[in-house]
Amino acid sequence: MSVTQSATFEGSSGSSGAAAAEAIGGVAAIVLTILGLAHVAPVFLVAIATIAIGVALLAQGSTIAMEYARLITGRGETIISLGGGSTWSMDLLAGAAGIVLGILALLNVTPVVLVAIAAIAFGGGLVLSTGAAAQVLILKATAPSTDEHIRRLAAETASTSAVAQGMTGLSAVVLGILALAGFSSITLVLIALLASGVLLVMNGSTVSGLMLSVFRH
Repeated sequence: MSVTQSATFEGSSGSSGAAAAEAIGGVAAIVLTILGLAHVAPVFLVAIATIAIGVALLAQGSTIAMEYARLITGRGETIISLGGGSTWSMDLLAGAAGIVLGILALLNVTPVVLVAIAAIAFGGGLVLSTGAAAQVLILKATAPSTDEHIRRLAAETASTSAVAQGMTGLSAVVLGILALAGFSSITLVLIALLASGVLLVMNGSTVSGLMLSVFRH
């Protein structure tokens, strides 16, 4: 019994830390993109913001993976009915790609093109991982030991966050494509990263809040 409780606590603690890292990365991106939109070294700041979003996406993918693994423990029927939760890997891939592209942009290797590609990658990762994020919240909502109030909160949050993440991802893809086409490239990428940063802050805060609610009950 003590081993099970220890594993659960460690998994939840790790998820909470990843969610916090996600929120911090999002906040950093928001600050950097706002400064960039204010014409404070936009090319330099957009590259750093790209790296920050990449780190935040890695954290989001890790959060989803750890929460999914924790929630499906001992729930084989849930795995069969909902399917695998591997779509969280799209966050990890997009985040890793964005970090590499951001570093190359910092080295002045066609920075405008690379950050625009990174914005498209981020948007695609957000869209493709929408189902995984919602699935974790659904699992949390249907856990037998979960308080009824938390179940309702998680269910409502699942649909809201899924729509928000999907729309933000699509917007980032469109803005990235327009940037590649030469339409106010830096400005559009900064806007795409700003929207992504806001979403990641909201996601990180939501996960942390739900987990805190579960611990209190």
